[in-house]
Amino acid sequence: MKILHIINNLGSGGAEKLLEECLPLMNNIEGIEADILLLTDKNNVFDKKLKESGVKIDVVPLRKPRNPINIYYIRRYILEGKYDIVHAHLFPTIYWTSIASKLIFKNKPKFIMTEHNTQNRRREKSYFRYLEKFIYSSYDKIISISQQTQDNLISWIKPKQKSILKFIVIENGINIKKFIEAKPYNKLEINNKFTQDTKLICMVGSFKEQKDQATLIRAMKKLPYDIHLLLIGEGPLKEKNQTLVKEIGVEGRVHFLGFRNDIPSILKTVDIVVLSSHWEGFGLAVVEGMAAGKPVIASDVPGLREIINGAGVLFSKGDSMELATKINELFKEKDKYNDIAIKCQLKSNYYSIEKMVERYINVYRKLFRN
Repeated sequence: MKILHIINNLGSGGAEKLLEECLPLMNNIEGIEADILLLTDKNNVFDKKLKESGVKIDVVPLRKPRNPINIYYIRRYILEGKYDIVHAHLFPTIYWTSIASKLIFKNKPKFIMTEHNTQNRRREKSYFRYLEKFIYSSYDKIISISQQTQDNLISWIKPKQKSILKFIVIENGINIKKFIEAKPYNKLEINNKFTQDTKLICMVGSFKEQKDQATLIRAMKKLPYDIHLLLIGEGPLKEKNQTLVKEIGVEGRVHFLGFRNDIPSILKTVDIVVLSSHWEGFGLAVVEGMAAGKPVIASDVPGLREIINGAGVLFSKGDSMELATKINELFKEKDKYNDIAIKCQLKSNYYSIEKMVERYINVYRKLFRN
């Protein structure tokens, strides 16, 4: 069975990271051949591991993700590759792939897409509802990465009752073993001004509006001086956040580490993991922190609430004072800290990459047989 995943690029986002983890596993399954088609090779950070594991990666010649001419290239690539399953991820890829599917009349593969977020800016414009109703209708299966993601999507496009069965939930997974077995650094290895007693908070995420690192940075102003924050990631709002750090006078305690390949070891080293997002489809960074055995604090929003409930700590999104209070409580109350850390690690076992891949393969096989 030949499967083609199509995505904008292999940048440093959750959907891209998911493909980096799951495609090598898919290709280890007998009878499965999974490839990737990118709309651009710009800002790729996850392609090295995929290439090393033998995953075939091609790039549309146009290299302009928002150009509708991509429809032609996607259609041609699918037909020439004789794929059985085509799986699209993210906007605008899901648009171009949907339209390409409508232009294939013979030997048509099954088309799948994954919805990776609980909301997006298109949903702020009512006229997009009609366009997206048309776009989503092309897919034989629509997978959401959390129940809330699916509920929001169905509420948005309002599909006909007979189409509801196309919608399913497959929660994201991570390589749990990689985080459990990671070796922590000496804190001096991260920054030579740290000591082993330095208290470290970490947030992993792209610098964009959704992630709201600003709330966590503002919380730092309200926390004791011996607490430091590590911010991992890149993105368009990084410079704006660096300016905020200087404006509120916490530049000596907030450290921008950029993109890192050693996240498991860093998470093993820090004391608390935070994700302060305005919204999430599924918080991979939260599960990674849990798997590393750390207490996790996250904003009380759909996509994070489902993961955190019964294990970590939630705070009201955008409330830096409440966030600072919850961080302080964990550092001061050792028993509470240890209890939450244990609960987080136990809950992370539910989100294994192996379970996720198995569920995806089952979907592919059912569609292929039909």
